[in-house]
Amino acid sequence: MADEEIKGQRAETQESSSTESTPAVSQQEEMEISPSQESSKAAETAVSGRGDRLSQAQSRVVAAREKVLSAEEEIEECLRNIQNDLEAFEAYERASLLPVVEESRRLLESIGMEEAKIEAKLPELELEEPEAQKLEIEDLSSGKGSAFFWGLIAAVATVGGWYAYATEKAGISLLPQKLPDLASLSTLAGKVSLLLGPAENPSVGAAVVIGSTLVVWWLVYTVLVALRSAKNQRLAEKIEEEAGFYCRKKEECKAMMERVREHLDTLRQTVQKYEVLLHEKNAGLRRALYVEEAENYDDLHERSKELARQMDEMLKELDRLLATPMARSGMLTSESEEALRRAKRVVNDQILRLYS
Repeated sequence: MADEEIKGQRAETQESSSTESTPAVSQQEEMEISPSQESSKAAETAVSGRGDRLSQAQSRVVAAREKVLSAEEEIEECLRNIQNDLEAFEAYERASLLPVVEESRRLLESIGMEEAKIEAKLPELELEEPEAQKLEIEDLSSGKGSAFFWGLIAAVATVGGWYAYATEKAGISLLPQKLPDLASLSTLAGKVSLLLGPAENPSVGAAVVIGSTLVVWWLVYTVLVALRSAKNQRLAEKIEEEAGFYCRKKEECKAMMERVREHLDTLRQTVQKYEVLLHEKNAGLRRALYVEEAENYDDLHERSKELARQMDEMLKELDRLLATPMARSGMLTSESEEALRRAKRVVNDQILRLYS
């Protein structure tokens, strides 16, 4: 019994030792495999990092085109917003402003004052046309088609060179009277093989001609594709620079258009003040004409005369404001800014008089 227990303990000890040794072996295998895996991963990363130069250049061109299109869409949106604002101003002018102005004009004409002509008009705007200055960006060419063609030309020239060399060595005319047959070509190939050995071997000569032709074709093709790839990189850089400059110009244009739009909004607010005050002064002058029974300017009371002069001043200022060009070449004009400052000063003075 004691011997059996001892044997059982030994067996358990061997099993446990084998079980413990298994992970160690697997860990060792993993340690042996991991360097190769890491090297393969590094190679894959290097290849993918290098990538296709044409794809890299083309991606830069696509990114530049997207920037240009985004800038043009923003400009077009600015133009649409300004156009919408102009249409809204025109609708307001016809529906609200002109009836009040026409009444003021009739009242002043009835007392013999100089006529102030106000016509329906929109502020003059000369904005940039987006179609006139668009930057067209075309896709890059891989150059593989032309490289293949020129490689083929070089290959034909190589075959021609070998043919001329072989005919000279064989004493055959370079321009035979009939097409060479298989025996003649075999003779020519044997002459080419003499470059590699003392005995003629048509098979070796044919291999030399075919191999050198393929090498020449491959070299020409590879060099031309590489040159085109380098050119594409330069073109991509140039396109990026042009796109950046174009987008900066569009940003400046957008900022100027925003100024024009803000100016138009301020102009509308100012014109609305003129409308409200003229409406009130129209009522005051109608009351004066009725109460004072005046037929002309001289028959009015001094306060009524002052009211008529204020109306005349406001109408002329409003006419000057609306007749001033707002923008030229996409830029807000200094004349329009000055006219708006003057119009605001006149209407604000009128408002202050109401409370003084």
